[in-house]
Amino acid sequence: DEEEEIKQEINMLKKFSHHRNIATYYGAFVKKSPPGSDDQLWLVMEFCGAGSVTDLVKNTKGNALKEDCIAYVCREILRGLAHLHAHRVIHRDIKGQNVLLTENADV
Repeated sequence: DEEEEIKQEINMLKKFSHHRNIATYYGAFVKKSPPGSDDQLWLVMEFCGAGSVTDLVKNTKGNALKEDCIAYVCREILRGLAHLHAHRVIHRDIKGQNVLLTENADV
């Protein structure tokens, strides 16, 4: 059921967000909606002000990313995935929109 999946995902975030390549989870709350509308679940996470890898690629405006930048991003993604895999967890939705960057270029 959907509610159980959401609880499971929140528990995963709580458990693994201490790793440097996984956005830090701070908490969650439900925003009540008017009658007839669904309530909203809001997650409070580390601010990743530089956007996603998809944003990074779009901002190059047709220019190729430098190879060392691509290698850095890939290496940091793999570090986060290795941490999850070491704990028998599979991400299942790796894509540019889900890879977030901090203002300090941390992945």
